Amino acid sequence: MAVLVVLAVMVVVAGLLVWRARRDGLPGPEVVAGRFATAWGAGDAAALRDLVVDPAALDRLDPLATVAELQPTASHVTLGVVTKAENGTATAAFTMEVQLSEAGSVRWDGSLPLVDGEEGWAVQWGPSALHPRFPEGGAFRATTTWPERAAILGADGQPLTGEVATVVVGAEPRRIEDRAAVAALLAETLGVDPAAFAAALDAPGVQPDHFVPIVEVRRDRYDAVRDVIHPVPGLLFREGTARQSATTGFARHLLGRFGEVTAERLAELGPPYGAGDLVGLDGLEGAFEEQLAGRPQTNVELVDAKGAVVEVVGSPPAVLSRPLPTTLDPSVQAAAEAALAGVAVPAALVAVDGATGGVRAAVSRPIEEDFDRAVAGRYPPGSTFKVVTAYALLAAGLDPATIVDCPGTLVVDGREFGNFEGGAPGPEPFADAFAGSCNTAMIGQAATLPPGALGDAAATFGFGSDYSLGLPTAGASFPAPQGEVEAAASAIGQAAVEASPLHLATVAAAVATGTWRSPVLLVERADEQVTRPLEPAAAERLRTLMRRVVTQGSGTAADVAGLEVIGKSGTAEFGEGDPLPTHAWFIAAVGDLGAAVLLEGGGVGGRDAAPVMARFLEALPSR
Repeated sequence: MAVLVVLAVMVVVAGLLVWRARRDGLPGPEVVAGRFATAWGAGDAAALRDLVVDPAALDRLDPLATVAELQPTASHVTLGVVTKAENGTATAAFTMEVQLSEAGSVRWDGSLPLVDGEEGWAVQWGPSALHPRFPEGGAFRATTTWPERAAILGADGQPLTGEVATVVVGAEPRRIEDRAAVAALLAETLGVDPAAFAAALDAPGVQPDHFVPIVEVRRDRYDAVRDVIHPVPGLLFREGTARQSATTGFARHLLGRFGEVTAERLAELGPPYGAGDLVGLDGLEGAFEEQLAGRPQTNVELVDAKGAVVEVVGSPPAVLSRPLPTTLDPSVQAAAEAALAGVAVPAALVAVDGATGGVRAAVSRPIEEDFDRAVAGRYPPGSTFKVVTAYALLAAGLDPATIVDCPGTLVVDGREFGNFEGGAPGPEPFADAFAGSCNTAMIGQAATLPPGALGDAAATFGFGSDYSLGLPTAGASFPAPQGEVEAAASAIGQAAVEASPLHLATVAAAVATGTWRSPVLLVERADEQVTRPLEPAAAERLRTLMRRVVTQGSGTAADVAGLEVIGKSGTAEFGEGDPLPTHAWFIAAVGDLGAAVLLEGGGVGGRDAAPVMARFLEALPSR
């Protein structure tokens, strides 16, 4: 019997030794808690399951998914002191910090309970481990309060945008008697795309008695068609307000649109934005969303299963919005928009203050087309580039009274160049050849320039300069001509020469002031401006030549009584065909204000673009 007892004791002791050896190889509570904190912060779900007593507890309350409801950009768990008790338990203090995009972060302190089981130490996961006051069925909830959106300001410091009265035109599907007729009426009166109308009515979830929003318009626009659309069965109307410019379409492409966030825009912006938020969609409203909107105050709340607030976890402060000062002059912008009213082809008009480079107006038409041809379009400048060529010749010593030949055609290395509409005045003063926009005379004289002189003159007028208005911006380019034919074509603004209406407005402004300045739209970026002085004597003679264009040359349609207008017409060939289609240009300056008009595929500069310039200059406030 004694032998059996001894053997039994030996077996127990041996078992204890094996168990202790196995236990001695397992990590302690400090290590397990540290691994859990690291996995939680890193979002490692698999690692978390290996570190808890009951993995099913993570299914009931997933720490990763629960925190993810706050849409954090990052989260970090910092482990504190681990305290062991005598009964095989321990607690590990921790601090959870959740970064909420740029709105700041929230944090809370908690403790992880750990137990020492057969497999070693593990976390006893449950609601109180996530947060000390986390209730059964609870959740974190983030609510945001945005600061008041700041204004885009004009050159006078006054807002260019603000809250205006609107009307939402909607439809109740069951009351519409003739969908095709209603679609046609809305297209005619409010420009609603019939396909968009049909898509709104047929969208998933739309019920026959729903109010289906179709279009939101300014109150004045609604009033103009009210008598036509209000009696139509099935159309409903709701009054509201929206952030818009002072008049319908004012500076549409520069200021941009403000409205409900699209899926694409939401993906760009990310948190803290959500579906249904109102944001800048394009233009300055879109490009400077962060500055104009600021960042919201975010209240992170712990709520119970019924949505009642248990605790406010944190409230990162709002980032206040800031106004965006611009150089736009509302009166000049209005004059530019009035000048393009009724123009049937795609068109642009830009005006720039030559003394500062400030963009005073920029208009692109059609207004419903997103592309801003005034600022971002690139086109051959045609004969408006003769301003640059003439400057190069004058700077090289050419006297405007010098007799030059203007034949009907000129052959350069096998390529025949002609004058528009076959003009052939023959020998005449250079001043007259410039005023009449003689291609052959300009090509012939440009051939006498030293190598690189025309490229240098183009650079003086900003061709090749890199600048931006804070929006997609096209400047101007003058690639070095390859061969005599390209050199000849480049001298009259063809070949590979390109410029935007914005840039050609700066060319006119440079002649007026004697200095080329890169254009500026945002006051806060004025220190980025590039300036290039013109040779004073050449600039003075060039002003005289451009005045002659308006008084007795190709630009007489831009002559405005009481104004000392200088200008240059341009008819730029592009594309294919016989004859080739042409863009119509006219650039001009009055005082320090330079301007450019483009009629895309619109005909002849002096005949078609110059009258538009005249309308603009006539509509300007007294200067």
